[in-house]
Amino acid sequence: MRDGKGDAETYYQYARSYLLDFYQQQEPAKRRVSLNLAMEALATVLKRNPDHIPAMKAKAIIHARAELLHYDPNLAYELSSRVAKLEPNASEFLLTVTDWMSGEVRFTAESGHRVPHDPLVGLDRSIDLLEQVMDSSMPFSNVESSSFYQMGTTLARRGNFKEAVHYFKLTLARGVTPEQRMASLREMGTAYYRMGEYEDAAATFYQALQLKMNPVDQWLLRVSMDQLRSKPPIPKQYVFERPEPSLSRTGAPLLAFEDIAPALGVNRFDGNGTCGWGDYDGDGDLDLFLAGSGTFIAVFRNDGGKFVEVTETVGLAKVPSGYSLNLIDYDNDGRTDLYISYNGWSGPMKNRLYHNEGGRFADVSAASGADDAGSGFSCMWADLDNDGWLDFAVANGVLRDGSTPQIYRNNRNGTFTNMTRQAGIDEPPTYGAIGLALGDYDRDGKVDLLINGLDPAPNRLYHNDGNWHFTEVSEKAGVIQPIHNGFVCFFFDYNNDGWPDLMTTSLAAWDAVVEGLRKGYSPKGLSRMNPDASRLFRNNKNGSFTDVTFEAGLYHPMGVMGAGVADLDNDGFVDIYFGVGDPQISRLEPNRFFRNNGDGTFSDLTDVVGFQRPGNKGHGVSFVDIDEDGDLDVYAQLGGHYPGDWAYNAFYKNLNGNQNNWLQVDLRSTKSNRNAIGAQLTVRCGEWLVYREVKGSEGFGATNQFRQHFGLGKRPKVDLIEIHWPSGVIQKIDGLDANQFIEVTEGGGWRRLK
Repeated sequence: MRDGKGDAETYYQYARSYLLDFYQQQEPAKRRVSLNLAMEALATVLKRNPDHIPAMKAKAIIHARAELLHYDPNLAYELSSRVAKLEPNASEFLLTVTDWMSGEVRFTAESGHRVPHDPLVGLDRSIDLLEQVMDSSMPFSNVESSSFYQMGTTLARRGNFKEAVHYFKLTLARGVTPEQRMASLREMGTAYYRMGEYEDAAATFYQALQLKMNPVDQWLLRVSMDQLRSKPPIPKQYVFERPEPSLSRTGAPLLAFEDIAPALGVNRFDGNGTCGWGDYDGDGDLDLFLAGSGTFIAVFRNDGGKFVEVTETVGLAKVPSGYSLNLIDYDNDGRTDLYISYNGWSGPMKNRLYHNEGGRFADVSAASGADDAGSGFSCMWADLDNDGWLDFAVANGVLRDGSTPQIYRNNRNGTFTNMTRQAGIDEPPTYGAIGLALGDYDRDGKVDLLINGLDPAPNRLYHNDGNWHFTEVSEKAGVIQPIHNGFVCFFFDYNNDGWPDLMTTSLAAWDAVVEGLRKGYSPKGLSRMNPDASRLFRNNKNGSFTDVTFEAGLYHPMGVMGAGVADLDNDGFVDIYFGVGDPQISRLEPNRFFRNNGDGTFSDLTDVVGFQRPGNKGHGVSFVDIDEDGDLDVYAQLGGHYPGDWAYNAFYKNLNGNQNNWLQVDLRSTKSNRNAIGAQLTVRCGEWLVYREVKGSEGFGATNQFRQHFGLGKRPKVDLIEIHWPSGVIQKIDGLDANQFIEVTEGGGWRRLK
């Protein structure tokens, strides 16, 4: 009879065989079977011999990879820690594990003052193991050099930049390869930049360029030197040339902004998250809700233009941040409720629904059935069955961990029913999604669903057939694009023809982004565009779309995570704000702004508006006329995933937009959902028109004001407003003066508010 340890070794060989099958198989179903058999065998190994190091290593790596559908970061860490104790010299394995742990892993660890998925947990665990590797490694060995470099990057992610510089210098003092030397210089220069030591940053990036000329370090050198008051001359070949803003198409636009967040006390310091506006206390002005990675949410009450944090007072203290803050009235009681879709990179975590009970929020997540448990991201609300009550869709599968996008029906009694399979939205577990959008692209009165493709999944456009059934029509509609790293997406009418167009965004690789920033960048046609460039699809008004990205001038690859669409200069055409946010610390990428020229093209006016803030990564962005002066102001939630990448949020006051004419419209429902989400408004001035749909959040789960804003250019009057309410009611109002706020009652009249 074999002893337990010998039997364990036999099962380990079984596991290796199954893993070999897994890596050789091409068919997903067979791969899944092989991997599951391997995991069963590895579990048996450890049951018979808990100290079997090769089995612990194999199991830890599998649990660390979400796409293998056995994702369990905490267990991966526990197994790795056991390996470290049993085999202190397992340096190569521990370096692999620490590199993973200091990345975008959010371990579950409850604590009193931090969120459950605190990024510091993984970073601190990584530091502990790296110290063990450094203690056991041979001086001046490759292992020691690698451990110094990883310690530097981990400390930088933690925000310990001075210590990070120390370890990068230790790395550079070793006999590292030219590639390792360049990487160390780049990360060290970034650490100097983050500390505000811009001269040292510029000198370090310049040193990297001496090793090898490359556009990334050229860009970083430029960004650092832009911060210096006195700029020393540098050789021409090291200068990164940016294009001059193009103002020639329609003349200088009315675009100028001032960051008023510090003055208002809403320049919160946090990581990547989102923002939303809603009148939670019913006093007639909009309050601000904020979320950011590694922090709890915050609520700021608007007291006549002055903001006071009231998070604890309203019952939302210690509520972890998410990637959607949906401020909607789901039960039609006239009060603003809150739905949070949680951070999918944390792994599956139940979303939360909070009912507004007169200015204080109560958690009704479990009782309502709205506590979707997938690895989520963006969530959007609309009346999907036109019954007068808001339903919602949530993007799941950020980690490609098997969870998929879901839709929920409002049962009109405070509860929700998952309708995903019944509705025909049965997606493969390997798909997943980050971005989705809701809108009526064919103007048939029913809200459709767009899911942005997340590599390896394609775009999916689901047509709402009515009676809770959807048909996937992306290929028929012509909205297929190359496989891409898709993030947020939109329905919006960019060309003012009264039909919603589509836009998808992607998070592009850093080297591609830098090339796209350079003066003279232009791909040779649509087919030669970077697959991770944003895409604009023009609505052909017959159920199909045409990809017009190239001719629109939106072909630049960008590291887009969040974005928003709004008319900021009141010329009547919707502009685009792109928030960039890859977690890589050394991606000092500018947030971008593209102005709609009104002729089917967009111009990059990033340097005109001053939204760049390289290194202050952009995610949720929302639009609100906070001072009711007739133009939209911009709240930008800033900051990256790691604590060392956090930033102060910005609130950009629009200084010039109201020099053009405008009209703002509040909708008061009597049959439709209380927020009038899904209502379609067309404003006509002669043959010219502007079209809007009321949205229940957009982009990175941000909630804008529900009041609809129409820029009119120099037009002094509106000939006609036509409103298609979700209930089916069609209402027309003619002969309105510009530059006023009005309220329209569904099926009734209208009145001037201001």
